[in-house]
Amino acid sequence: MSERAGGAPLLLLLVVLCALASGTAAGAGHGLDRADETVPLHAAGADGFHTIDDADRNLSSGGTFWQGQTVAFDDPNGTVEGDRLHLREYDEETDEPGTLVREFEVDGPVRIDTAKLSGTYVLVPAGQRTKAVVVDNGTITGTTDMEAAAPFEVLVQTLDARLVGSGTGNGTVETDLELELTSNRARYNVNVTAPDLTFDDLESAFIRDRLLRDQNAPHADRPPIERRADGYGMYADDDVIVLRGFADGRLRSDFGEAESVPRAVTVEVADTGVTDTAEISARGIETGPFEITEVTAPGSVDPGSTVTLSATVRNRWSATTEREVTFRLGDGGQTAIEPSLPGGASTTVSTTLSAPTEPGEYEFVVDTDGDSANGTITVTDPNGDGASDGEESDGDGGDGGDEDGGESDGDGDGNDEDGSDGDDDGPIAIDVDLRLGAGALLTLLSGAGVVAWRRR
Repeated sequence: MSERAGGAPLLLLLVVLCALASGTAAGAGHGLDRADETVPLHAAGADGFHTIDDADRNLSSGGTFWQGQTVAFDDPNGTVEGDRLHLREYDEETDEPGTLVREFEVDGPVRIDTAKLSGTYVLVPAGQRTKAVVVDNGTITGTTDMEAAAPFEVLVQTLDARLVGSGTGNGTVETDLELELTSNRARYNVNVTAPDLTFDDLESAFIRDRLLRDQNAPHADRPPIERRADGYGMYADDDVIVLRGFADGRLRSDFGEAESVPRAVTVEVADTGVTDTAEISARGIETGPFEITEVTAPGSVDPGSTVTLSATVRNRWSATTEREVTFRLGDGGQTAIEPSLPGGASTTVSTTLSAPTEPGEYEFVVDTDGDSANGTITVTDPNGDGASDGEESDGDGGDGGDEDGGESDGDGDGNDEDGSDGDDDGPIAIDVDLRLGAGALLTLLSGAGVVAWRRR
């Protein structure tokens, strides 16, 4: 009995010591390192995050951030004297602070909205220009001479989104698509929406199986994914799906099981708000915004002479867009013009090229992001009976005339000999075959030429 009585206090002491050690370890594991024993706002949690509440990134001297992000810092140890700091532009050539951008009262975490910032910046104590504040992962650690300052940089993110088809269709439009994203930023998350599609539709298209999840699931260390339990469905109630973004990469999608294929998919970068829309036409994939509606070119020219080519292009997207229109003639000259068009607007662009020096038939091509057109020009033999410069054709993308030379209805129904009715998947191919009636034959005999062109 006495041995048992003596062992009980020892056992109790061991239990108490274990409990104390466990509590200390737990406190250390959760970052209880402040004087008030509260968790630092920027302490790492189980999911590896290190951001101050309501911020996209913690500020660090010498760091790079993206316009639109909210960056934050704090001075929990009262390192900087006074309670006011200035955010100033920074001249890296002279190592001097520049224009005052904002003033902050530092009585807790400070959050900086970068929506209107672009360039290099430094924090300085209010009323000083010779010292710069040093910030490490959201915490002020001291000051340094301005010559040794490490300013932080705010860059503007670019984003271009487009849908690229891979050949699988449901009879009217390709359904096995890839959402191609191009950006100057390496890794980010995007919020994706599509008109008339519910979250269930989006989930089926982008995260249906393991292959799609492996390709498209959002990065766990990028906003807006703030907790391990969050994921691609965190905005499901708003019919928004969160997906992975990365520079010059593609997100796979399969709309084969959707009730309808979206006419447009809008992509928004989660933490910067940069947005772009990829659109699909009723007949298939449109890889670009511009449509060529008319081309004019001479029917025949002299060897080596100047050739004028014109094309009317229409922006079929809803937003103002800028794209190149390229003209080529034979295997020789090429030139490019880059018009900017509001949504739905049209314009005519022209250029001059040199004709080949050898007689013959030469193809010209007008190409833009989303459409192309081509035709032929005859380079006449100066020693032969070649036709003189002919009339310009003004092909409008409509169907050709009927066999008796009657006028076409111009509605693009494709009632030409090829029977092209626009129902095929992919790019639309329309061959325009102009038949000559008696009057046109007389015109031909008088020396005029007509150029037939087609859209590819």
